[in-house]
Amino acid sequence: MPLVALLLLSAQVARTPTPVAPPLTRGHPVCAGVRVLAPNLATQPRNLTFSSRQVLDLQFQARLHQNFRGDHLMQFKVFTPGGFLYQVIAVPFVGTAPAPDAPTRAARARTESGPPPPRPVPGYPRPLPVQRLVPTAGDTRTRVHYGVSATLPVAGTSITLSSLYGRWTVQSYLDGQPAPCGPASQFTIRE
Repeated sequence: MPLVALLLLSAQVARTPTPVAPPLTRGHPVCAGVRVLAPNLATQPRNLTFSSRQVLDLQFQARLHQNFRGDHLMQFKVFTPGGFLYQVIAVPFVGTAPAPDAPTRAARARTESGPPPPRPVPGYPRPLPVQRLVPTAGDTRTRVHYGVSATLPVAGTSITLSSLYGRWTVQSYLDGQPAPCGPASQFTIRE
């Protein structure tokens, strides 16, 4: 192979972006879904029906089947009962995958004592707080999931002021992928 062709090929390979997340497939999604909770309720409703008179905020927790290394971004897209996009909540996060060797583990342990520094996210005027993945209970497929959380305010928002009651949907998207990283979750907000 001529040297010029080899140099062009190596330059093209160097410019090819490295995927930051595993490929998304229908059979094996990266996310197990989104858990919907009301943090201020002592007992969570089994049918995911929340009263706007009792709930201040809802918490979404995207559950990942695996741990990740490095910086990532989870987006929660929240849809109204009419199917319209209500809000996109962006949450930067870092994985907790163990470092490969002892010195790196020791250095990482020192940096993990405090929260990661905020990170700029396109479309947001200020850097956003960065979460660390949190191990949570898994399911029959994966014993441990890793969670990323976001909060949707309910009380005093257009949800209550405009009576946007009914069946809502939340969908999670990882690292700007066009397809969701797992199944959608549905929940109901009533008066």
